[in-house]
Amino acid sequence: MSKNLPAIDADGHIEERDQDIRKYLEEPWNRRNTGLRPVDQPWDQHLFGTLGRDEAHRAMDPAAEMETWLKIMDEHEMEHAVLFPTGSGNISQNREIAYSAALCRAANNLFAKEYNSVSPRMQTMGVLPLQDVGEAVKEMRRAAGLGIIGFEILPLGLPFGLGDSMYDPLWAEAQKLGVVMGIHGQRQNSIVVGGDRFRTFGETHCYAFPMGLLLHFTSVMWNAVPLRFPGVKIAFLEVGATWLPYYLDRMDEHWEKRGEIEAPHLTMKPSQLFRESPIYCSLEAEEGLLAATLEYVGDDHILYASDIPHWDSEFPKNLQQLRDHPELSQESKEKLLYRNAQTLFGIGAKATASA
Repeated sequence: MSKNLPAIDADGHIEERDQDIRKYLEEPWNRRNTGLRPVDQPWDQHLFGTLGRDEAHRAMDPAAEMETWLKIMDEHEMEHAVLFPTGSGNISQNREIAYSAALCRAANNLFAKEYNSVSPRMQTMGVLPLQDVGEAVKEMRRAAGLGIIGFEILPLGLPFGLGDSMYDPLWAEAQKLGVVMGIHGQRQNSIVVGGDRFRTFGETHCYAFPMGLLLHFTSVMWNAVPLRFPGVKIAFLEVGATWLPYYLDRMDEHWEKRGEIEAPHLTMKPSQLFRESPIYCSLEAEEGLLAATLEYVGDDHILYASDIPHWDSEFPKNLQQLRDHPELSQESKEKLLYRNAQTLFGIGAKATASA
């Protein structure tokens, strides 16, 4: 049994409230009474209140939510948690650049002052006004100065894939600062990847999360972002990991036939680039092909994530499943549960495996 292995949660969530963000809005934006971000279809993601703990978390102020998180972590031997915003990443879908920049400053100030200050065991990721790359670079630099260790990038609604040259200044700044670029699954604005063809929340959510990430994974790899910005830290989150062998094989085939002309910066197979770069994906502990995926890409690229408190979180079952996984070695479990997140985020103490 490996239940005593410590864990770092690489993708939990806060349910930040609009009223708390508004406290940090500057003039004249603090006098504006509109919403903070676009809203989606009126989906019942909690299925008549039977799924998830979002509503309970959303009722808490930052101090109460962080206290709840610490209790969960202590109970389940999670040493550290990296927490992603739930709604604020959608600020990047606003059309008004100045308003979005002000909102990102307010949200990041909130995260730094009322979430990250509670305990060194918890770090909340920041958000960026990606409508304007120059503004996003400025806010990345400012927020990193507040101690923000990385940024949530929601994939749907951006004008081009993140490997496009227009984002080069963003990658250069992330490389310089050593912050994590956490590209996180999303279903809002799923229309841009064909999600408007569905009538239920389940099929929309099932489809849109991986499609958005695959779009940007393709762009980042095809345009050789890890080669052009060596050491830049990238994570693709909340769609599992077992898609990697299929999709990297597919990318390898296209690179072999077309890469010399269409991907001049990509000087090696995409699968090789993935294995040799600080690129990470979060897993789903119930994935049937997890062991085979580790054999294909190596066990240095996969992260444990709880997804607390969202409707589709499998916590604490997923944590125990990974600790007890019959097909994984003790060394691999230690990497997936702890060391990979430690390396990516630069957090946590030395993990010790129990035999």
